[in-house]
Amino acid sequence: MNLSLQEAELFEAQHKRLSFSWWNNQEASPISKKIDHAFINQAWSARFPEAYAEFLEPLQSDHSPCLFHVPSAQRRAPKPFKFFNHIIDHPSFEETVREAWHPEAIMGTDQFKLVRSLKMLKKELRMLNKTHYSGITQWVKAQGEIVTELQRRLLTQPDSETTSLEHHAREKWQVLAKAKAKFYHQRSRVQWYDLGDMNTSFYHKVADQRAYQKHIHFLYQSVGGLVSGIYDIKEHTAEYFSQILGVTDMVSSPYSVADLEDLLPFRCSNENISELVKPV
Repeated sequence: MNLSLQEAELFEAQHKRLSFSWWNNQEASPISKKIDHAFINQAWSARFPEAYAEFLEPLQSDHSPCLFHVPSAQRRAPKPFKFFNHIIDHPSFEETVREAWHPEAIMGTDQFKLVRSLKMLKKELRMLNKTHYSGITQWVKAQGEIVTELQRRLLTQPDSETTSLEHHAREKWQVLAKAKAKFYHQRSRVQWYDLGDMNTSFYHKVADQRAYQKHIHFLYQSVGGLVSGIYDIKEHTAEYFSQILGVTDMVSSPYSVADLEDLLPFRCSNENISELVKPV
């Protein structure tokens, strides 16, 4: 079975709800097993990274029906900003940050200045990444073809001009390849990056698979039922934490001073105390 799946390049889709999909309907010695599976391939995982299988209650059957959810096919949500480590290596990175970071020109509290400055910087960093690194895989491939063509010419009929072109092309290719490796390393979270697998398809597959496994497809409500869909999940999460963080009269069990002293063994010296309370 496993060999057949490997040859067909199939793997089990992420599944939710029930742990087992079949039971023997015996009251004396009930047995439940997971004998039903939903399989997908790499193309499906890349096309629908948020898809998952949901095994439901069997009702009249002895097998659980499988319902496949494809949230990304229903509605698209704007991608949240993510800082990519590879843009730090770009020559314009520091200049871009300096030009976008002007908290002194913003009126308001320090917290507001920080948030506003980060929003302004986010826009510029997003544009920097889009301009120079969008489609990085294709860029690396195209630049690699230029390098191989120049090297082929050098090994056939060498000359100074081609040598100079090859040096510049190879340097550009190395910069792009390094950026690509950092991009997929950050996405896949593979800790053994230094082993050297920086250009194999392994990173592409692991990155997609990690995002696929960590996606939140639905949440259980305290009153029963499920909340699904990215917008409903966001609203439910915000409501849940606002009930905790936004309430001032929650029932609590206060700790005594002795409990806090056991919990926090560190003590400030008299010198540190005087430094903390002196006027600024």
